[in-house]
Amino acid sequence: MRAPAWIIPALVVAFAAAGVGGAKLVVAPSLTRAYADAASGSATRTSVFVVQGVKCVDTAERAARQLEGVPGVLSLEAFASRARVEVTYDAGLVDAEAIRDAFEGPLHEPATGEYLFGLYTVIEMDGLKIEPEAE
Repeated sequence: MRAPAWIIPALVVAFAAAGVGGAKLVVAPSLTRAYADAASGSATRTSVFVVQGVKCVDTAERAARQLEGVPGVLSLEAFASRARVEVTYDAGLVDAEAIRDAFEGPLHEPATGEYLFGLYTVIEMDGLKIEPEAE
């Protein structure tokens, strides 16, 4: 028995659509970083940032370095393909605005000793779009 000529193109389209749609269901972080353990009794919170400039594992690594030394930051998960960064922190020590400021601050490049400005811009924080500031 012979299959109709249209079956192969229809199967290709169906599998392509399932692959694109299924990719949204299965997402693995590009980078996971733990900074500190939560103190017992602390109020932990997770905020989601969309960070313009996070495009790959290397840029996610640099963004993670921005949070080193920020008191209260516990962990970070970056999803570089979506420019999405989830940060878990102790709400008693730091808030989402301070974390945003840390992302957008200058980055010290230890290899060259230079400070790099404007690498990252937070464009969305916990589902709220952030309007760029007028200069």
